[in-house]
Amino acid sequence: MAPRGIAKQILGTIVAVLSGWFAAMLFLEAIAVIQLLQQPHYIVADALWVAPITVSMVMAYFVIPVWLFLLIPLYVFVPASSALWRLPVCSTCGLVAGLVIVAVWLRGLPGVGGVAPEAWSLYVIAAIVGGVTCFTGARTRHVFKASHLTNR
Repeated sequence: MAPRGIAKQILGTIVAVLSGWFAAMLFLEAIAVIQLLQQPHYIVADALWVAPITVSMVMAYFVIPVWLFLLIPLYVFVPASSALWRLPVCSTCGLVAGLVIVAVWLRGLPGVGGVAPEAWSLYVIAAIVGGVTCFTGARTRHVFKASHLTNR
């Protein structure tokens, strides 16, 4: 019974991660559409497909390790009654974690410490992914809880 419950919880983490990933893709699509409408001669329509696909592949280098080494253990080992699963707390933790991961990767903040001011979009994308992933994880935690815990 326990392996099935853990598999169900891992499915919950997959749903959470994909929701964060999808939210970032929607954000990128919105930016591409706005830029295309503002400057149709400057941006080719391929940017609506190429940029999000490229960014999603790059995001995999960040999202997959965080999912494997942080989100799965938290989802499986932190009890559902913990304050960490409250929506504001969990969403804020995810948002901050996304920002910290990108800041560590870029070794600074935009416009400070040698990081280009244009890098703000990476921080926004990381915050979206982290915040939405944790929001979805907290919101759906009861749906994907281990089945052996539901009998208590």
